[in-house]
Amino acid sequence: MAENPLMINQTLLKTIPEPVKQFAEVIAKAVDADVRIVDNNLSVAGEAVLYYRLSASIGLDTVIGQVLARQKRIVVEDRRWSEICRACPSYGECQICGMAGVPISHEGRVIGVIALLFPRHRTFGIFRDMEEAADFVARMAELLSERVGEQEALAKAERESRERELVLECVEDGVVCTDMAGEIRSCNWAFSAMFGLEGNILGENLQMLLPHRMLRDFFRRKAAFQNLKISLERGEHSFYGFLSCRELMIPGGEKRCVFCFRPMDHIWAAANQAGSGSLVTLEWCRGWLLTEETADRAKALAATLLPVLICGPEQCVNEMAAKAICNYSDRSGMGIVPVYCNNLYREFFEQFLFSSFGELQRAWGGTLVFYDVDNLPFYLQERLLEFMRTGGADVERNGNGVRLIFTTTKDLKALSEKGLFLEKLYYHLEKNRISLDSFYGDRARLAAALDLGTAFYRSRYENDQMALSKSARQWLLNKDWGDDPNEVDKILEKIVRSSEGTVTDKDLAAMGIRRFKEEGVSAISDLERERIAGLLKAGYSKVEIAKLLGIGRATLYRKMAEYGLDYGRRKKKQDKT
Repeated sequence: MAENPLMINQTLLKTIPEPVKQFAEVIAKAVDADVRIVDNNLSVAGEAVLYYRLSASIGLDTVIGQVLARQKRIVVEDRRWSEICRACPSYGECQICGMAGVPISHEGRVIGVIALLFPRHRTFGIFRDMEEAADFVARMAELLSERVGEQEALAKAERESRERELVLECVEDGVVCTDMAGEIRSCNWAFSAMFGLEGNILGENLQMLLPHRMLRDFFRRKAAFQNLKISLERGEHSFYGFLSCRELMIPGGEKRCVFCFRPMDHIWAAANQAGSGSLVTLEWCRGWLLTEETADRAKALAATLLPVLICGPEQCVNEMAAKAICNYSDRSGMGIVPVYCNNLYREFFEQFLFSSFGELQRAWGGTLVFYDVDNLPFYLQERLLEFMRTGGADVERNGNGVRLIFTTTKDLKALSEKGLFLEKLYYHLEKNRISLDSFYGDRARLAAALDLGTAFYRSRYENDQMALSKSARQWLLNKDWGDDPNEVDKILEKIVRSSEGTVTDKDLAAMGIRRFKEEGVSAISDLERERIAGLLKAGYSKVEIAKLLGIGRATLYRKMAEYGLDYGRRKKKQDKT
C-alpha cells in the first residue's frame, strides 16, 4: 500500500463510533450491498458485511483512497473498465464487481468516505444505475456530517463546562450556583472549604446549609445585591467579608442564582499590594535622611520578624524609615497598614485594632506601623504587649503573622519612669531600637539633602543653568530650619523656580529667605530694596523682577512703593541717535 501523506492524528468520525457503525448497517440493508465507511486517515470507522470478507487496510491507490484524494464521488459499474481497479495490486484476487464512493464533507473539508461494494448480481439490482446508488449514499453522508456536527457541539459544550469549572477552582473567593429555589447546582472548592462542607452537596438547599437573613431575603424578593458586608458561622467555621448575588439566564431559558463569598482578608491582601511608601528604600534614605550606621542597623532588623522601635525628633523622618524597613523585608509586597495613635476614638479604638475586621487582622502577613505610639492608651498598650507575647492567639490566623513597627518622637524611657508609658512594653521594644538624630544636627546630611533637592528641582523645572554659589550654599547650611524637614524642599523649589544662573546669598536675602531667627526685619528690607533697585537699574521689567524674586506683581508694586522706588520705571531703552 502506498504511503498516505494525508495522515493526521485525530479524525472526527472516530469521535462517533456507534453512529458510524449504525449508518453502515442501515445503508447495507437499504441497498443490499457491503458498506465501508473510512475516515480521512483511510482507517475503517465502520462497516457492514453481507457478501465479502473485506480487507482491513486501504491505500491511496484504491478507489476509496482516490475518492478521498480527489474529494469527489467515483462510481465504478464494472471494475474491468476502471483504470484505478486494473492498476490495483489485488486486482486478480478481488471479487468486487462494482463500487460507488462518496466523500463525507463537514464544514468545508472532507472527513471520510462512504463506499458501497456490489457483487456482480447486485450491481443493477435495486437502483436504475450506480449513480442513483451514489446519490443515496451522498444523502446519507450529509446525515452523517450532521451527526458529527452534533457531536462536536456536545464535545465543545462539555469542554467549555469543564473550563468554567477549572476557572472557578482557581478563584479564591467562594462561588456557588443555585436554582431559583436555592437548590445547589454547582460550587467551587473554595466555597466548600470556606464553610467546612464535605462530600457531595449538589441538590442541598443553600438556605438550609447557611441560614442567614440576607440569603432568605434574596430568595423571597429576588433582588440582586453586591458587596454587602456579612458575618455568619457554620459550626467551627466563620465567615467575615462581603457577599454578592446576581441572577443569570442559562441556555434553555432557565434562571440561576450565583453567590460570591469574598473573605475580608482577600480584599485586604489585594489592597495591600500597593501599600503606602512602596517606593521608599533604605538606599534612597542613606546618607541624608539616615546615617550610614543607622541604615545598616535598619537593614539588619528588617531581615527579621522582630518588632522595631524607631525613635527620632522628626516624625516625618521616622515614617520614612518605617516604610524603608518594610520595603527591605520579605513582606514588601504586602505594603504597610498605618495606625496613627494621635487620632483616637476611645470607644472604638480597641475594636478597630483587635476585632476580626480590625487592623491587626488586615495587616496579617504584612506590616503594621504604630505612629506616635507614646499616645496609645495604657489598656491598649497592655493588650498589644500580650498580643506580641502570644503571637496573636486571640486573632483569627490566616497568614504568617504580622510585623510590628513603632515610631515616636518622645523619650519612652523617661515617660515610663514617670508612669506615662507602660514600662514592660518599653523594655520589650527597646531591644530592637533604631535611634535617629535630628536631621539638621548633622551638616553632612543637610548638605546631601541640599544637593539632592537642588538637582531634583533643576531637572523638574528644566533649569539646568541655575546653581548655588558657595556663599548661598553656606547661607542655607547655616540657616535655622526649625523643626520641619519639609522646609528644605519648599525653599529649594522656590529658589529653582524663580532664579536663573548662579544664585548668591544676596539673592536669597532678596527672596526673603532668612538665615537666623534673630535677623531683624530692617536688615532684610535693606537687602531686598537694594536687590529690586539693582534689577530696575539693569533694565529688567517688573514681570521679570517679580519672577526672579519669587513674588507676585502686586507684591512687587507694594514693596516698590514702600521702599520709595520709581513706580513708573521701565526697562531701559536704547538712546536715540
